[in-house]
Amino acid sequence: QGQPAQTSDTPLEQRREMERLVLNNPFSLLPHRPNYLMPVNYSRFDDDSDPVPGNGDLQPIEIQFQLSLKVIVVDGLIGDYGTLAFAYTGKSFWQAYNFELSSPFRETNHEPEIILTFDNDFDFLGFTNVSNSVGLNHESNGRSGDNSRSWNRVILHTQWERDRLHLEFRPWYRIPAPEPRFPDDPLADDNPDIVEYLGHFDTTVTWVGEYNTIWLKGRNNLHLDDNRGAIEAGWTFPISDHIRGRVHYFDGYGESLIDHKKRSQTLGVGFQFSGWL
Repeated sequence: QGQPAQTSDTPLEQRREMERLVLNNPFSLLPHRPNYLMPVNYSRFDDDSDPVPGNGDLQPIEIQFQLSLKVIVVDGLIGDYGTLAFAYTGKSFWQAYNFELSSPFRETNHEPEIILTFDNDFDFLGFTNVSNSVGLNHESNGRSGDNSRSWNRVILHTQWERDRLHLEFRPWYRIPAPEPRFPDDPLADDNPDIVEYLGHFDTTVTWVGEYNTIWLKGRNNLHLDDNRGAIEAGWTFPISDHIRGRVHYFDGYGESLIDHKKRSQTLGVGFQFSGWL
């Protein structure tokens, strides 16, 4: 991507200004989380003894891609402040090169959410609190029976910036699932210990350079005993005006919902079409 125009705005402020420009276009869908395609995504699990969905042998190399869009439903919810948005994120793990199993999708996670966001300009220790939001989030792999995974959360999200450095913190509260009415009740909790593996929050540090962007993301369950979580690191770099290269590394629990109890290490290489910033 070419050199950005000279401006005093931070990367997040520039993104939010571009979002406002398309509010009056009824045909516009905005990117939400990063949209990417990684044709080479290698995963290794510490424990391969647990069964995984599908028959036969699953391959360690697959395609991972994510589609994430949002639409702003109301702008100026309280006077001139506050936006209400609906967003959807789908992340898929596709065994595209596994011809013996007819190239199945190993897992797809669906994440619709409703988000209320307020802009801010509070300064603290040289950082500006650009926005704060609260959202109602549902995440599910869309399966039934023993392979069903889902949870509902209320997520707080605060974003801070200082020049090219971007910080964000997302604590969440898991909404309890209903008590089972009978054995194998499909409405009951199908993963009661998911917070023990996916934690209570995530935090991300992103450096947005003139051409390159790097980030480090972590989450944790905050337990001294049985401490679990995950780290994610990535780098994007320009390939063309609209496409960036993406290198992605993940180590920990819960890259996909079906494997939330398995620690995995993943290295992916591919293309990113839009990012956080």
